[in-house]
Amino acid sequence: MIAFLYYFAALGAVLSASLLLPLLVAFGNSETEIGFRLLMYGAFGSFFCVATLLAIMGRLGGLDRNVAILLAVTSWTAFPFLLAIPISDVAGISYIDALFESVSSLTTTGASVFANLELVPKSVILLRAQLQWLGGIATLITLVLVLAPWRIGGLPQASTASVAASIVASHSRLMKFCGNLFRVVLVLTLVCFVCLLLSGIEPFSALIVSLTALSTGGFLPGDQSADILLGPGGMLITSIFLLIGATSIFWHRQIFTLRIEDLRAHRESYYIMAAWALLAIYIAYTLFQAAGSSTVLPPLTAVTEGMFNAASIITTSGIQSRPGAFTVLPPTLVLMLLLIGAGCYSTAGGIKFFRVGGMFSLAYHELNRLIYPHSVRPSQFGSTKYDHQFMKAIWSLFAAFIVLVAITICFLSVSGMGFQASFTAAIAAVTNAGPAYSLEWAAAGDPDWPSYGDMSIIQKLILSLVMILGRLEIIAAIACLNLALRIRR
Repeated sequence: MIAFLYYFAALGAVLSASLLLPLLVAFGNSETEIGFRLLMYGAFGSFFCVATLLAIMGRLGGLDRNVAILLAVTSWTAFPFLLAIPISDVAGISYIDALFESVSSLTTTGASVFANLELVPKSVILLRAQLQWLGGIATLITLVLVLAPWRIGGLPQASTASVAASIVASHSRLMKFCGNLFRVVLVLTLVCFVCLLLSGIEPFSALIVSLTALSTGGFLPGDQSADILLGPGGMLITSIFLLIGATSIFWHRQIFTLRIEDLRAHRESYYIMAAWALLAIYIAYTLFQAAGSSTVLPPLTAVTEGMFNAASIITTSGIQSRPGAFTVLPPTLVLMLLLIGAGCYSTAGGIKFFRVGGMFSLAYHELNRLIYPHSVRPSQFGSTKYDHQFMKAIWSLFAAFIVLVAITICFLSVSGMGFQASFTAAIAAVTNAGPAYSLEWAAAGDPDWPSYGDMSIIQKLILSLVMILGRLEIIAAIACLNLALRIRR
């Protein structure tokens, strides 16, 4: 358990140090009291975590499978409870509301209890966005180093499992991998930030949106809609970086290293791009038709908003270009695409295109066998072939997703929410697409469709748990529970 304590303390030190930037923003915006409080929390957390690291340093070993799974589940569960303390203090909200905000931030869900962001201190707005960004990096680390090596949830295994397992077993390789990943995401975020500045966005808003885009989150810097805040150029830039955040990091590496054969064999990211393009055309046409004329909504603006909303749905960000933009679409289509999600080894939520492709491939194979019962044709998606164990993992995760959604709907309905609101909130939480649960879906003043801020304590706790399970892709939590039961025996 020494390795568990070391890496848990290391994560705590990173999160404590991350309070530095919001602290500087607080002092720069005359939020002096908030700045001193953030300084106190950051100093206390850093002291405790660094002291733990120094005490363990000489006795550190590698992580095995069980400890890695336990570390991932414990970290995703414990840190939101700890971060809720400073958020509650500096934002002046209840602990439950702060817990909801911290869970929503770290899981890149983007759901918020704040009714008016204009009244929220800028340091708190930056803190949420920064935690969201760090949560995106933590998601990639969890997927690559915890879920993939042991085939949890049916992730693609092409040369990934053995490499990831060797990284986890070596402290130096693990730290090098995390450092390289951090630098890559940081550079992409800075590129997005500069592009947004060049498009005319003011610096603070550009910073928040760039942190959101690379993590495929749902936080914006204020209550302005995206079309007013970003404009056509900003929405186009944000769409591009949302798609970067929602496609596989291994595909990005193949592009940068010009591995032509691997790029030809890859399939998932190309299907994501094709789905985005088709959805963008459909949304642009629908918005233009709803506007009624080019004077109300110019064609170029409709195209830009179509691209932005399509990217938001495909990447499970959930941000709408303007209030009610999603409501011109069939709700079944929006929720189905959110449930599918984007790419494996990305910060997007949902089941992922790769797994859906595997299920379709298997279904086609089985239907083909009805006509040619003796044919031998392996099921595959691009260069990846699906064997029996692989498909069992994929179907297990799919079944777990559906069961979790059903249970969440039942609990929310019993707690007082309407069925449609419960269904939408459940999908938004499990796919980490918080803003997709929008009041525009319901009639004005509908008491059965409350905002996040108006939900009861039980409803907020339910959705917080579902956000974490969705980010862990459920199966990891089940594996951890199974491990705990075996240890107890």
